[in-house]
Amino acid sequence: MTTPSAPLARPKLRPPRRRSDTLRRNRLHRALSEAFEYDVVVISAPAGYGKSTLAVDWLDDLGLPFAWLSLDRLDRDPHTLVADLADAVRLALPGHLDAFAERLERAAGARDAAALTMELAASIQAEVDDLFVLVIDDLDAIDGAEESLAVLDQLARDAPESMRLYLLSRAWAPLPALPRMVAQRRAFTLTARDLHFEEAEALAFLAQSGVRDSASQGTLVRRADGWAAALAILVDQYDANRPEAGVDAAAGFILADFIDQEVLARLPDPAIEVLRACAVLQSFDIALARDLSGQPEAALILRDLERTNHLVVRLDDGEWFRIHAILREHLLGRLQREAPERLLTLRRSAAALYVRRGMRRDAIQMALDAEDWTEAIRELHELRDELYQRGEWATLAAWLDRLPGEVLEAEPDLQMTRARQSIKVLDGQAGLVRLEAIDQSRLTVEQRARRELYRSVALRQVGRLPDAVEACRRARSIALEELPDETPLFVEIDLEEAVSLGVAGQFVQARQRFERAAEGFERIGDHHRAAEARDGLGITVLSQGWLAEAMVELTSAQRLWRMLDDPHAQIATMNNIGNVQHMLGELETARDTFNAVVQRARDLRHPRFEAYGHEGLASLERDWRHLDSAVSLFTLAIHEAQQVDDPTLVASATYGLAMTYRERDEYARARTLLDHGLRTAEQSGALLRQARFRSGIGATLLSQRRFKEAVPFLEEATAQAAEAGAKREEAIAHLLLAGGVYALRGRARAATELERVHALVEELGYDQFLYAELRQMVEVVAYGASRRIGGDYYQGLLERLQTPAASPEPAPAAEAPTETRIRAEAFGAPRVTLAGRQISDLEWRSGRSKEMFFLLLHHRKPLRKEQIVLELWPDLPPSQVNSTFHSTLYRLRRAIDKQVVLQTPEGYRLNDDYQIAYDAAEFEQHADQADRATAGSDDWATHLSAAVDLYRGPFADSFDSEWAEAPRERYENRYLSAVLVLATHALQRGDYQEAVTLTESVLSLDPLNEEAARCLMQAHARAGFLDRAARAYRRLHQAMREELGTEPSQPVQEVYQQVLSGAALDT
Repeated sequence: MTTPSAPLARPKLRPPRRRSDTLRRNRLHRALSEAFEYDVVVISAPAGYGKSTLAVDWLDDLGLPFAWLSLDRLDRDPHTLVADLADAVRLALPGHLDAFAERLERAAGARDAAALTMELAASIQAEVDDLFVLVIDDLDAIDGAEESLAVLDQLARDAPESMRLYLLSRAWAPLPALPRMVAQRRAFTLTARDLHFEEAEALAFLAQSGVRDSASQGTLVRRADGWAAALAILVDQYDANRPEAGVDAAAGFILADFIDQEVLARLPDPAIEVLRACAVLQSFDIALARDLSGQPEAALILRDLERTNHLVVRLDDGEWFRIHAILREHLLGRLQREAPERLLTLRRSAAALYVRRGMRRDAIQMALDAEDWTEAIRELHELRDELYQRGEWATLAAWLDRLPGEVLEAEPDLQMTRARQSIKVLDGQAGLVRLEAIDQSRLTVEQRARRELYRSVALRQVGRLPDAVEACRRARSIALEELPDETPLFVEIDLEEAVSLGVAGQFVQARQRFERAAEGFERIGDHHRAAEARDGLGITVLSQGWLAEAMVELTSAQRLWRMLDDPHAQIATMNNIGNVQHMLGELETARDTFNAVVQRARDLRHPRFEAYGHEGLASLERDWRHLDSAVSLFTLAIHEAQQVDDPTLVASATYGLAMTYRERDEYARARTLLDHGLRTAEQSGALLRQARFRSGIGATLLSQRRFKEAVPFLEEATAQAAEAGAKREEAIAHLLLAGGVYALRGRARAATELERVHALVEELGYDQFLYAELRQMVEVVAYGASRRIGGDYYQGLLERLQTPAASPEPAPAAEAPTETRIRAEAFGAPRVTLAGRQISDLEWRSGRSKEMFFLLLHHRKPLRKEQIVLELWPDLPPSQVNSTFHSTLYRLRRAIDKQVVLQTPEGYRLNDDYQIAYDAAEFEQHADQADRATAGSDDWATHLSAAVDLYRGPFADSFDSEWAEAPRERYENRYLSAVLVLATHALQRGDYQEAVTLTESVLSLDPLNEEAARCLMQAHARAGFLDRAARAYRRLHQAMREELGTEPSQPVQEVYQQVLSGAALDT
């Protein structure tokens, strides 16, 4: 039998060359790294989105062998496809699948393709032991070839354990098995939405390509709209020496040619007509596309364009679409050049369709596009209040900005609306500028008062709180000149003054104003503003510490928001409710609430509320002592808050991050953040923030044991918190102050401070907010308990602090067997048995795969890939990290079971559904139970003996990694201690042989253990073997002289003298 020759390295079997200037897309690399546990990865996106580039770059990073096959029309024949698949694997893995290739060659197309595919998968399973990746590119080349698609579908379903299958396609891979595999977490997908260049990635690409002018960067990023090929073409034509010139006409020509060749050339005329007509619309549904294009089959055309990734994107609401920005620009440009009248007709038709369907806002857009200012202004006057109330501020601003300056200046109400919009999106400085530009001589009294009211909001946003309060009072004064008392404007002024007072920490006055505003808005039937007032009132009483009242007000606000169908406002109030739940100690409920806030904010594309949700989750992680996670979430919240210019959230998250750093003993970082936060709070006049940051500085100084420096900060913090009426912050400051004066031996004052803490807690009715600090000062709590301050309050606190708080466990990522018996024994030579059968070294394939299992088992918590690599391969080059880690994990799973290790958002961990018995855990359990039992009792002896019996040798004796050293020493010390206690007990009850056996086992591990030697001498002597007792002493004496250069201790020498004299026979 002859062996077939090695396959030729045909172009279709070679991956694209990896360019040295390829931008590494870290987020996609991370996604692919996390998805490496899946059998199949599908990457589908339009031409030019970087599918092949990503795959080549990732595989180079991964470091595992990979086979590559770029499909062409010949692969529409299933037998050709199977042969190409085999050749790709044989080229990547020489020496494998030769027998299959020979059988395939003999069959010469006579055998069924399905049978050949099964045989190919079986051959890979049988012959290939190590992990490799099979990449199939250009899957769209066989679109419609059902038999060839069936080959790949079967290969995906029956993917061998050692193979990961990557499918790259312009269209979604039409394999019937994929939806089910995705649901089973066996298949992972990346789509155009994932491959879309995010702004940061596009900017990095531009910087790497030499485009450094910020204006040019912004233009290129907007034009490319995440399309990698378009960005590359634009960059190639960019003149870095003339950045003001931007991109020349050549880029437009090349882009147009690329679009014509790669996108439009493949489309039939009806599809092109639908795209051309819909290009005038920002987004459209099927009915608009049909009516505007005149194509009755528009629905089928759109679905086919979406399926084949022809730059038509379905929006989140399901039935609406948009055309990619560059394709739309290309289509509109061609209409403008070649058929301007057709473009105008399409826009007018679109406006008429919008009006007919009651889509007046879209009609405004079309009027603006047609420069029909009269119609646009008429519609804006009709819709501005509705748009503003519904939170569509950006849309309103964009329309107003499209009006010529002279047109807008003639409309003071619209000018005021534009300023108000700037203020609403927290651009207070822009709002102030716009308000100053309004010609006051043309304003009515009410308009003048409103101008001052809006100025107050803008002043608050830029941190000028006293000026903001004063502007509200000026607005009230102006309104009183002519307006009757029942004018709604007075209630609006109450609301904005309340908000400014609340931010300034003047909660008593703020509460009065909020209550008055809520009642006023309810009286006049303005439910939207009433909800705002109730929400603000809830935040104010929450800041004062009154949780029950806060929940009542916030719930009332939430009911109103639901009635008004205002999802943005609902998220804000939901976040505030999450804060109340957190304060009440309902941590799991609060987590669910904050997660819902984040998800809804994402759905609504509202980054501010997403940032608030992240800050809430960060606070929970801090309470659960997940400090690394808390740091990440606080940092994310700060970044997001800065992006939307929200100083209140920046301050809150900065404080949380600083205190988390303090708990991690990173005092320099904590102090930098706290000092900056205090300076900012002092500049704005925000009293509560000042108190909070002063408390933080004091707490950090306490942790550094700089008690004298801490006390003045904490004293001032208590005073400021009391002045603001913030009882929670006051209680925290008093607690910290108690810790400071206690450390300075001021016991009497510490007791006074603890009494004040108790009084505040009693007044509030809850104390969850204290726990982050209580954990740092258990000794002070114990002092309060010993003095019975507050009755049994501090004793109860002490007991709760000594009981670990429950934190949520991640949900399992996949189903796993419920009856799997695994026993892991770490003492001596580590070994694992599965259903009574020991897993051999050959099955482990490497010592590290076994060690990885024990590492995960011993830690009993999720570990990130980076943590595992650092423990097992501390000196591993970065280029080898991915391949080494995944190969080892693959071998671990293959040795035990595919699902024994789960990948969760927190990291890798063992599947809890498996019954894993672990000798080290059993050892600790028995030793702990012995410690709790009465010494000398049967229960005590049973558990101590069980612990000793489990110890077959040093912990993880064959593992040389540092992670095993500390537990190895700890278990050995505990074992030796347990054996000595049992030996002494045996000696006391006269079981001298047992005492000899036990002490000899100790001395075999620790020849210098004097306590064991003394017990052994006594056991031999009492048994009548004085010579053996003397030999035991001499062995110890010699070992100590050789190892330590010292003599045995006096108690041991005294026993030796008793042996020599014979007195030991009677002791």
